[in-house]
Amino acid sequence: MKKMISLVLALVMMCTVLGALAEGQLAPLYATVGEALEDSAEDRIIAGGEGDYYAVVTQKDGKYYRSVAYYDEKMTELQEASNNLDFEAEDFFEQLEAAMNAANEYLKTLLIAYSEVFTALPLTSEEMIANLGKTLAQLTEEGFEIGSNGTDVDEDAKIIIVYWLRYGVFDYYCVVDADMDQYFAAQENGTEGDLVVKSMALAGITEWGYDLRFHTDGTVDEPEDPFAEMNEIMLEVAQLIEKVQAGEEIDLESFTNALKEKYPDYADLIDMYVILFQTYGAEGLASMVNPAE
Repeated sequence: MKKMISLVLALVMMCTVLGALAEGQLAPLYATVGEALEDSAEDRIIAGGEGDYYAVVTQKDGKYYRSVAYYDEKMTELQEASNNLDFEAEDFFEQLEAAMNAANEYLKTLLIAYSEVFTALPLTSEEMIANLGKTLAQLTEEGFEIGSNGTDVDEDAKIIIVYWLRYGVFDYYCVVDADMDQYFAAQENGTEGDLVVKSMALAGITEWGYDLRFHTDGTVDEPEDPFAEMNEIMLEVAQLIEKVQAGEEIDLESFTNALKEKYPDYADLIDMYVILFQTYGAEGLASMVNPAE
């Protein structure tokens, strides 16, 4: 009877966990981040954190999975510890190394919240063959994004020039028709787009596959512009300058308070603009915001 009760309780708990998972999410494939990292590909580890989570991509039975863990308060504190070190301290680098090691070791203990399988399909062999003979510029116009590039050695031990191109959530290993001199010349002259792809092969899930903006169905969210709010503040300051230049009276204090309420994380930047305005006037600040070319 006790065994039966235990079994029922276990089933209830399992159903509760599975029910709590969002659509498309699976029960964790691993217990911890460390366990997921141990199972990741040795030659191409795809793992990293964005904001408040850390994710690891692994491959099983021909399928790619992403396992996600969320930072807890201690993980956040350990990450911030390295930012609070005294740069002028004699043992700064020793402190930095210790802080980073502590954060990395604790990271491995974080529990995996859920796993998910990539259902997106890569390009077929026919589609990859159709891309041969195209330049890097042509491929980028068709939606590919150039990632890293460098040299490799082929099966004949000859040096080849390789570009990793991303399309959707997959990376492709592309050998271009160029020798070392042509490769360096293209980089120096800014003509890499003219390099022609002579072979293309699937490299796997993109190296950025840990980022949740790369959805498992192959869709990709546009990255957030880190300067978006700063640009919005500059636009509002420019509009203020235009009003002053047009002879309109403005309430600088009200403008400043409203701007700080709207963008609380940029209070120091807003104060800087106010000081510049008070010091150099509308014309002077205008020349700083929109310098002559």
